[in-house]
Amino acid sequence: MKIENEDLEVLSQNPLELFYHGIKSKETKNKYTRTLRKILNDILENVLQGSFEDRAAQLVNKTKKDSDWGMSVMLALSKKLKQRSELPKNDPNYLNPTTIPNYFKPIRKLFEMNNVPLVWRRVIATFPELDNNEKGRAYTSEEISSMLKFGNGAIDRAIMLVAASSGIRVGGFNLSWGDIRPVYKIGDKLTFEITESEQAAATIACAIITIYKNTPDEYPGFITPEAYESIQDYKKEWIQQIGKEPKPEEPLFKKDGAFVRILPPNAIRARIDDVLKRAGMRTPLVKGKRRHEVPAMNGFRRFFNKANKETLSKDSPLAALIKKEFMMNHTGLIKLDRNYYQAHIFELIEEYLNAVPNLTISTEEKAKAENLVLRNKNTELEAKNRMIMQLQIDQEAIKEELAKVKKRQEISERCEIKSKPTTKL
Repeated sequence: MKIENEDLEVLSQNPLELFYHGIKSKETKNKYTRTLRKILNDILENVLQGSFEDRAAQLVNKTKKDSDWGMSVMLALSKKLKQRSELPKNDPNYLNPTTIPNYFKPIRKLFEMNNVPLVWRRVIATFPELDNNEKGRAYTSEEISSMLKFGNGAIDRAIMLVAASSGIRVGGFNLSWGDIRPVYKIGDKLTFEITESEQAAATIACAIITIYKNTPDEYPGFITPEAYESIQDYKKEWIQQIGKEPKPEEPLFKKDGAFVRILPPNAIRARIDDVLKRAGMRTPLVKGKRRHEVPAMNGFRRFFNKANKETLSKDSPLAALIKKEFMMNHTGLIKLDRNYYQAHIFELIEEYLNAVPNLTISTEEKAKAENLVLRNKNTELEAKNRMIMQLQIDQEAIKEELAKVKKRQEISERCEIKSKPTTKL
């Protein structure tokens, strides 16, 4: 295999094409494009000229030729944004300082993909302190239960229960039917596959969902039996609309109608916003307040994190915490945890099963989950008791055997003394 001259043409593409080439997620691509367009066309309207594509090329090429000019543009942008963050919170131009880094992420990606050097530490040093950011909280189990009553069809129920029991980000909802895999429990054994003869004795312990499949960020998430059952209910609606069983590669969540069109993240967020309004949980913000106490989608992720972290584990606190961080798609306690602490999938499942009762919303399903955990603990206790009893039996057997050996040794010694000839004086 050889590299030809035409293979090098990627470097001669226009800057915006290279920018897109470096973004894998469709949602990230759309978000970065919106932000970059706003900066180049609006904020830098009097600095750059031409179309959006022309302005991107100008910013890249001028910064390549004159890095001081590029730095001055970035510092000016940071200064303007910082001024907005210092306005009163009830001012329509107020900008939360936590959002300022988001304005620079697409520019940094544009520069990196076009090999434009810039000392970003100098730019970041000008960002304002994050001392006026509003703290949010997680949904409570009771709030999610209330939201479930106002869902529009099985799809809303499935979205909410998947979000609450997996803690995935809204971008992780880009799932296919083949990305879901149930985990069965037969006695004290966990398995992905069961035979027909095992079906009666098998129960759904949880299900694995493959998030960000076929990307560098791919990781296994988990959902409760309650959430898995909600997906099976939604599947009936899916089949009713399309008229056939979904294929493994077809999207799990789709737009309403007779065609298989994926439901994008912004549409999922919009459905949750509608549910919140119907449930009376999204009243207009009071004057001076810009954010609701519970983020519409991130409130589910926070619920998952809180419920999971508060669940006791059989592992050491450190090992359990690393596994719980993996389930959130976090690196771990330190960056090297992901490389050096690779928990087996069944270890993660065992850890997740401890949290299932806390992640289950329905009172009836929660009782089932708690009973299952209790049965598992009883099974483990019985196994330990059997092991202890067996050890005691083994100890008694060893004692008896040692006694027999000792007795044989004593008899042998007596026989040896008798057999020795008597010495005459």
